[in-house]
Amino acid sequence: MPIHNLGYRTWDGQRESGRSRWSVIAGIGIRRAWQSKWLRRIAFVVWGPPLAYGILIFIFEQVLTNNSNPMNPRIVADVIQLLLPAETVPVMTTALRNLDSVTGQELLTVIRPVFWKSVLLQLQRSQSIGLVIVVGLIAPPLISQDVRSRAFLLYFSRPLTQLQYLAGKFATVAAFLLLTCTLPQLLLYLFAVLLSPDISVVAYTWDLPLRAIAASATMIIPTTMLALMLSSLTTETRFATFGWFTIWIFGLAAYSVMRSQGGDASELVLRLSFLFLLFSDLSSWLLDIPTLGTHVETQFSFALGLTVISAAVILRRVSAPLRA
Repeated sequence: MPIHNLGYRTWDGQRESGRSRWSVIAGIGIRRAWQSKWLRRIAFVVWGPPLAYGILIFIFEQVLTNNSNPMNPRIVADVIQLLLPAETVPVMTTALRNLDSVTGQELLTVIRPVFWKSVLLQLQRSQSIGLVIVVGLIAPPLISQDVRSRAFLLYFSRPLTQLQYLAGKFATVAAFLLLTCTLPQLLLYLFAVLLSPDISVVAYTWDLPLRAIAASATMIIPTTMLALMLSSLTTETRFATFGWFTIWIFGLAAYSVMRSQGGDASELVLRLSFLFLLFSDLSSWLLDIPTLGTHVETQFSFALGLTVISAAVILRRVSAPLRA
């Protein structure tokens, strides 16, 4: 075709809304991350604890529905004392040891919901280790590689805003965290309902899936934004990875050193510096389980501030090449 015959042509493909541009970045990031063999292995391993807690729920339901079962309630109470959070152990062990005096209404409205909440909380705590590893594998290269290659000039030469860019990177990490953290909790609740002798238990536990989603979001959003901020601060992926794991290791070291010190101030600083304790307390509060700490409002403010500051730093780093 002669050059003078070339010109504008109509687009015959399917048009999509401009609001979905972030999904292109997320889709590419998810496909690239899933190519990692270590990520696939970890995503498979983190489904182990939900299966173990499903067995615990099965044993618990068998004890509750059949008092003549050869499984001694005292033995189950001892197992619960080892596996469940310390906040709920007194309630559960006392109820099991006095199972004969428990009424059907108390069973539905108190004992079983408290047990299910405890299992969800303990599952989320055990998944925190998987969350740290998964985020450490996915998040560090997402923005650092763009900073090194100055890919922003290519990104923003198209009708793409900085918020859409950030949303695409955030969705890349959040998709894997939803798969490995939130979905197992929802399936565990469904498994518990199926094991219950009466479907009416849903009337007393219908809020547990919503609480589990809220608790997961409270942990996923700040951690993802923190990891992306570390990625945006360097051009080397290994530095972002080192910084991410250092934050968690430093928090664990601070916990080991400061746990013997008394005082409300040191306890608050301890629970804010160690992110595991921070998100554990927030999850306990959202699941309506008594917490050991008394600074939930401060902890929520800290998590919110961490998210906002991380987002501001990311947006500033992303827009820096455009200002040059």
